[in-house]
Amino acid sequence: MHRWTTELLDHLACGRAKLLDAVSATAYPLRGRSPAAGRWSVANVLSHLARTEGQIASMLQRRTTASGSTFADVTRDVAGASIVDSFDGAPVLDRSERVEAPEWAQPDYDMSADDAMRALVKARQRLAGVLTLNDGLDVRAVRQEHFLFGELDFYQWAAFAGFHERRHTEQLREIAAALAGQR
Repeated sequence: MHRWTTELLDHLACGRAKLLDAVSATAYPLRGRSPAAGRWSVANVLSHLARTEGQIASMLQRRTTASGSTFADVTRDVAGASIVDSFDGAPVLDRSERVEAPEWAQPDYDMSADDAMRALVKARQRLAGVLTLNDGLDVRAVRQEHFLFGELDFYQWAAFAGFHERRHTEQLREIAAALAGQR
């Protein structure tokens, strides 16, 4: 497997492990409870992440398929260059300003935490599948506009997915602390 694919899959797996730790910090019966009016519950955050990651996977799959898979092998692979670092994740991780999710990424407010987690697992499987399917191919020409960060290439979208999950991992920790204080 090409090191870029491995690096992206590792980036996603590391973030997922942290997310699962953050989810477990909220008592199971409270995962559907919002910590305050107008705030998301654990279930809502998981649903949002599943929708977002699923949309990223679908878009990358559509865009690579539409190109007819005529991509060359990766040739400009600069030794030691991090593909994750090709996307600046710092603005995604910065939670000093609240960002309103676009309509398509709003959570399913009726979804349970268990159902949202299952949807998130499926979305990750789809994204990992798209990454693996394009392993070793230079798909940097596959580009799509992000509503906040401008045009991102295939690899930057995958890196964004990992940083986005980490952003919401911090939100989950805040939700756990708020709900613990309400007991």
